[in-house]
Order: sequence, then structure tokens, then C-alpha cells
Amino acid sequence: MTTHFERLTKSMSLMALNARAIGNQYYELSCNPEVVKEHIWVNQMVARATVPLMREVITCMEDYPKDDLSNILTSYMRRHIAEETDHDEWYVNDLELLGLTREEIFSRPPPPNVASLSGSQYYWIKHHHPVAFMGYLGCLEVYHPTVEYVEGLIKNSGLPVKAFSTVMEHAVIDAQHKEDIIETINSLPLTEEQYQTIELSAFQTFRYVAKVMEDICRVAPKQVISA
Repeated sequence: MTTHFERLTKSMSLMALNARAIGNQYYELSCNPEVVKEHIWVNQMVARATVPLMREVITCMEDYPKDDLSNILTSYMRRHIAEETDHDEWYVNDLELLGLTREEIFSRPPPPNVASLSGSQYYWIKHHHPVAFMGYLGCLEVYHPTVEYVEGLIKNSGLPVKAFSTVMEHAVIDAQHKEDIIETINSLPLTEEQYQTIELSAFQTFRYVAKVMEDICRVAPKQVISA
């Protein structure tokens, strides 16, 4: 029998390939330190929203019956909140090592595609069904950078190793988070409509991840992009 996540993986295969291709383009441009600094900054912006979004899932699930779906989803969110708390501050520490002040980090408006990536989840959660957030996590934390990939970024960019501490930490811990997310998605007693909500959310997340990475790549000097 096909699991929810196996079904999701099959339907998202083309979007995942597209996101991976843009990730490869970013890797090639990581010889430009400003490109990598931009990526870490964007990671911080996304991380700011992670715990608040999970809290929103818990709050909005109070409007639904206390059934198996509600119990599994709420329990997972509470556990994952503990795992993700303060990760945005970890990124702040890394950015300060790269010469940015705290004021600079938080005064910059998030790029529209970053706001759309995370902000659209509020709509799914509040105005449709909180289970949508599993599609977001199923994209961001299941398809995470590997340790080898991060080591390559460090080498290519020439930036201080300590500035990659949070990126590297996620390369390690997201391997475990990946298994937890897959197990949680597969354990949810989903209706077809609820499954499709997760799928739509994952599709949208992949779409915006690709757009965000394209924006990051544009930070590179034009002569580097065309090389």
C-alpha cells in the first residue's frame, strides 16, 4: 500500500528536481561570498516564522474535533517547537560574525518571495486547514542540504567556518527531523481532501523555494552568473 509520503514524493518529483537544479546553480555561485551571506540572511528570515507558524497550527486546531488527526498534529507541533526554538537567533549570531549588526538584520524588509514562502502558510493554516503546514515541513526539512554540501559552501566562499554553524547544524539535525516528518505525515488519518491540502502546500512551498533561491543567485555579479 502506498503511504501518504510516497504519494507526495511522486507528485512533487518535478518540483523537487527544479528546486534541486536551482540549488546546484547557487552552489556554483557560492564562490561569491555575498551570495552565501544572502542565503544565510534569508535562512534567518524564514527561521523567524517557523515557531510562530507551528504555534498557529496548535491554536487553529482548537477549532477542530479532538480526534486522531488533531492529537497527532498537535503533539508533533509541540515537539517540533522545542526542537526549533531559538534557531533564528543562531542565525543572528552567524550573521554578526559576517559583519552584520542586529539592527541591520531586522531592519531589512524580507524579500517578497521570502514573505510569500512563509506568509502563505498563515492563509492555509487559518483559512483552510492547519494540516497544510505538513506540506511546508515536508519540503523544507525533508529536502535539506547535506553536510557535504555545506562543507562545499564553506570551501567555495572562503567565509569563516563559524558563520556556517547553524547551516551545518541543520544539515545534521534535519536528517532526524526528516524521519519524524515522514512518520508523522504517514500516521495522519487523512481524508482525500486533507491529503490534497498537504500536497498543494508542498507544491507551493517548492515553487517559492525555487523563487527565493533564484533571488539569492541574482546577488552574484553579472559576470559571475554568465561564466
